Amino acid sequence: MSQLSPAGRLAATFLLIILAAAAAISAQQVPQVPGPHDPQASGCQNDIDALWRSCKQFVQKDGPEQPPSEGCCKTLKATDADAPCICDYLSSPDAKDKLSMEKVFYVTKHCGITIPKGCGLKQVA
Repeated sequence: MSQLSPAGRLAATFLLIILAAAAAISAQQVPQVPGPHDPQASGCQNDIDALWRSCKQFVQKDGPEQPPSEGCCKTLKATDADAPCICDYLSSPDAKDKLSMEKVFYVTKHCGITIPKGCGLKQVA
């Protein structure tokens, strides 16, 4: 094997540093729930994921308004629906892109869940 010149060693070292930094950045988890609440510690992200799996068809922007399934209501009741991080999610750009807030309010009302005043994109009277 040939040895690298000092400039070649510097370039190789620089390349390794760049690759290590890129690997560290790509390995970081980007939280999906904005705000001061830690979704990983609180389990809120798991609640949001469970709600999305169970209730997606009833709250997504596309499609007609329809009564939620029993499974959706069960999941909604099992999650801490008044958790601050869920309210943070409802206020997030991700929720704005994916959800119909009118359908969210319809589903929660149908399931007997009260959304706290000020939670999400609208004020609840």
